[in-house]
Amino acid sequence: MTKCHRWTDEEREIIRRDYKHTHASRRHLAEILSARCGDTVTEYAVAGQIAIMGIAKRDDRRPWTPHEKERLATLIPQFNPRVIAKMMHRSLNSVVVQSKRIGASRRIRDGWFTKTEVCEILGVDHKWVQRRIDSNSLVASYHHDARPTKVGLHAWHINAEDLAVFIRKYPEELNGRNVDLTMIVELIAGVINGQMTK
Repeated sequence: MTKCHRWTDEEREIIRRDYKHTHASRRHLAEILSARCGDTVTEYAVAGQIAIMGIAKRDDRRPWTPHEKERLATLIPQFNPRVIAKMMHRSLNSVVVQSKRIGASRRIRDGWFTKTEVCEILGVDHKWVQRRIDSNSLVASYHHDARPTKVGLHAWHINAEDLAVFIRKYPEELNGRNVDLTMIVELIAGVINGQMTK
């Protein structure tokens, strides 16, 4: 299993200073940081830090109005940030960063997710997630003490820590273009909505 890189404030400052808002710049930063720390820092890891730091795109610097912030606070507990980004004509990064700034909760209830939310985070369908639950590679429990049914009378309960364990153990199963990268970085780091989960 690949060891997670532990980011330092100095490395984040290098990203903040040298990121040119291009894919080539991300790749270049990954190479520089890998050589500097003697560890493998991937382009995806750099992209995750860029998202967390809120410096993704220059053209996304349009200020949020008070009305937009109120709407975001209403939408963020109900919808995936990707959906909200389309609804509000904002980038995914802008939605995630602004939700943090206003303290709006992102689809997390005391440290757990529903199966639908896990599908959104991992960018997969419910059958894909169900196969991992059935094989015990993804730990899940019944939310109402009875196995969920097709008619949706009950829900799966997947703890944030168990989802993080799955991501660390089976990273090769995920498609980087489909995942909610910011949420995955937060899960791996053990931080959700500014709170430590481990």
